[in-house]
Amino acid sequence: MNGNYQNLGFNTNKPTYIPNQNTQPPYTNFPNSGTNQNLDISNDQFQYAYNILNNNPNQIASFYMSYPDSVEWRDRIFTGRIVHSTREYTLLKNEETNEWYVLPSIYLNYVIFNEEVNM
Repeated sequence: MNGNYQNLGFNTNKPTYIPNQNTQPPYTNFPNSGTNQNLDISNDQFQYAYNILNNNPNQIASFYMSYPDSVEWRDRIFTGRIVHSTREYTLLKNEETNEWYVLPSIYLNYVIFNEEVNM
C-alpha cells in the first residue's frame, strides 16, 4: 500500500465545485419536521424494545445479532434465558451449555420469544 492510486484507474482530479453544505439529504427533508425528529423516532423504538426485554425476565428467547466488522461472527444467534436487560446490553444464560452472554444492544436485530410476551 504505497498510496499511489493513479495506476488503478481512479480519477485524481480535484472537483470543480464544492456542494452546498447547508442542504439536508433528501431522505430527511420531511415537511413540518424538526431537526431531531429522526433521532426521537429511533430513541422511541429503542426504548420500546428495551421495555419488552425488561418486562420479560426469566423467559427463553433467541437473540439475532449482527457484527458487521467481523468476518467469522457476521450473524449469530444466541438462545437462552433473559437474566437482566438494560438499554446498553442484555445478560443471557444458556442453560444447556451453562454459558453466559453479555449482548450489546447496538448489534441486536430482533428477538424471538419461546413463551408469551409480557407487554
